[in-house]
Amino acid sequence: MNSRINVLIPDGDSTWALSVIQCLSQVKDYKLFVLSNKKRTPSKFSKYTFYYKYYERPEEAKWLEVINSEIEAHNIDVIVPIAEKAFAFFIRNSNRISQAAKVIALPALDEFSIAVDKKKLSVFAKQHTIPHPKSFYLLSQDDLEPMLSHAQFPLLIKPLGLKGGDGIKKIETAAQFPITIEAPLFIQEYIEGYDIDCSVLCHNGTILAHTIQKGNLKGDTIYAPQLGFDFIDNEGVLKVTTEVMSKLNWSGVAHLDLRYDEKEKKYKLIEINARFWGSVEASKVAGINFPDLCVRFALGKTLEDNVYKHISYMRLKGVVKSIKRNPLFIFKRNYLMNNTEAKTFLSDPLPTIYKFREWLGRQF
Repeated sequence: MNSRINVLIPDGDSTWALSVIQCLSQVKDYKLFVLSNKKRTPSKFSKYTFYYKYYERPEEAKWLEVINSEIEAHNIDVIVPIAEKAFAFFIRNSNRISQAAKVIALPALDEFSIAVDKKKLSVFAKQHTIPHPKSFYLLSQDDLEPMLSHAQFPLLIKPLGLKGGDGIKKIETAAQFPITIEAPLFIQEYIEGYDIDCSVLCHNGTILAHTIQKGNLKGDTIYAPQLGFDFIDNEGVLKVTTEVMSKLNWSGVAHLDLRYDEKEKKYKLIEINARFWGSVEASKVAGINFPDLCVRFALGKTLEDNVYKHISYMRLKGVVKSIKRNPLFIFKRNYLMNNTEAKTFLSDPLPTIYKFREWLGRQF
């Protein structure tokens, strides 16, 4: 009897696709089929990618035909979308996808729309008394003066549509705020404290698995994702996360960014990443393989109690940064092979080599 499970990743060009592929590669029964709207991506060069096909992404009806034809041609068992755009497509077309394949758990469209929209999420948090920084949405120049009269500085200007902390600016005083704005703008009051994250898999508002991680090594910029973090237990974070997911009746994965408010002594929801995330492979090392759990749940398999280990973990860029700071760090072989992306790189080096080559090309 063939025990192979054919898994289709429809957005292999997404930022987080390779991390999900690395997680799924830990299960020998999975055969990974990857679609992409780019001819070459890191995912293409992974030794775990069994099949890779480029499609110039057509309009929605045509893309639906492509997905269904791929399901039929390759006997796809489960579809694992990675990023928000793919999540939205499969939510909208849930009744049009071939019934021969299962799609991993996804939220309802209304709740998904709240999670991915900073303004809607802010309104939702206020309606449900979920701890959240005071926020402002400026649609035009006329909204600037009322906002300045009600806001408490410092403020953060957060660009709409960017990811990974890109473009965030901290404004210390009203005098420093730009006189002329390019609307729309999303503004949040700055919280003095520290960041902490919670990753989840849910079903109808109930958390089935989670990890909590607190950064310990900053990225390239102050607002960039952390390069190193500790997996910890935190009842306050879990309480807020549980409330948010329950109120949204969330199904599927999500990664919640929270911040501890040192003044008010409470954890506050900052935003929801309604997709897979950059540290998903770290969660796998800690004991929670979210992509695998998604596939198993889609196939109707029972999920056992999922308890994660309290470990520290470092992204590959964090390893490079640490070696630059302290060259002797390279001799911490046990840590490097068990608590960093080094082991993944050594077992599947071509995707990282390709990314480095692409980076070099952008420099010259």
